[in-house]
Amino acid sequence: MIPTIFIPGRQEALRSYREAIYSAGGVPICSLSAADSALCGGLLLPGGGDIGERLDEPERKLIQSFVQSGRPILGICRGMQALNVYFGGDLYSHIPGHQQPRGDLVHGTLAVGQLARLLGRRPAVTSNHHQALRHLGQGLQAVQVTPDGVIEAVAHGALPVWGVQWHPERQSFLRRRSDAVDAAPIFTFFLSKMRG
Repeated sequence: MIPTIFIPGRQEALRSYREAIYSAGGVPICSLSAADSALCGGLLLPGGGDIGERLDEPERKLIQSFVQSGRPILGICRGMQALNVYFGGDLYSHIPGHQQPRGDLVHGTLAVGQLARLLGRRPAVTSNHHQALRHLGQGLQAVQVTPDGVIEAVAHGALPVWGVQWHPERQSFLRRRSDAVDAAPIFTFFLSKMRG
């Protein structure tokens, strides 16, 4: 069975995420209606704008529906921050050095656990963010950090929930880069969790 992945938002704004899911063997379902998520096997929370102290109610309920049903979740950039807030963590409102005016900043990181098995111990990744995780939410563990200590990826200890602060959709498949690690394994691993 082909995994279906719900991505909240307008289809035209989510092209790189859709391409990555298709390339990994899944079917992306992009919608502004949480009702469309009910039959999807996984949730991809994409990047976007800043997050306040708490999530808006529709986003909180969307995450809750996947958590309660045990369906896998992958948060990317803002999506990882949303997961952290959902689980009771908080954010730095602004950190220097992880964003530039145009394009992505590529930098080295240190990865552990499953992420290191997928990407290697020292993957170079694409960043473009000024908010970052401060205190981790309940059950979340840091599995990737930058040399200056910013958390770049998390995994939940008991749930199929992962998050990356960087942009794997911009360094995999059709968008593969020569200056950063091939991030395709992030998406194939995520989809594998829906195939049993």
